[in-house]
Amino acid sequence: MIDKAQEAANQKVESLQKKIESFNLESLNSELFNDAPALAALLTTTVNDALNADFSNVAEMETLKGRISNVYACLVEQSSDKTAQDIMQELLANMNNADVRQLIQSGVDAGKAKQQCIL
Repeated sequence: MIDKAQEAANQKVESLQKKIESFNLESLNSELFNDAPALAALLTTTVNDALNADFSNVAEMETLKGRISNVYACLVEQSSDKTAQDIMQELLANMNNADVRQLIQSGVDAGKAKQQCIL
């Protein structure tokens, strides 16, 4: 019984590791963030948190959606709608995890309605 639990835990860890390894934030054009290192760090942290999230925890999903929404609003504020959309589209294109992709898209959709960036 303990061996089965350990094996299941190992498989979860391996699965999570593959998700993290398959996503590379460096693939985003870092030049887009030259004037906004804090924003780049916020985006990186938020995406990494999404990759490690418990998708069965509704409160955690809502919190992450709100953070993604805010990052998107900040991208728009510091660049333009088009640049923010391009960054998020590139992020989504490089995301192999469907759950995280859906969460990010949901956050972006909510961010389009936001009027203010809070860093």
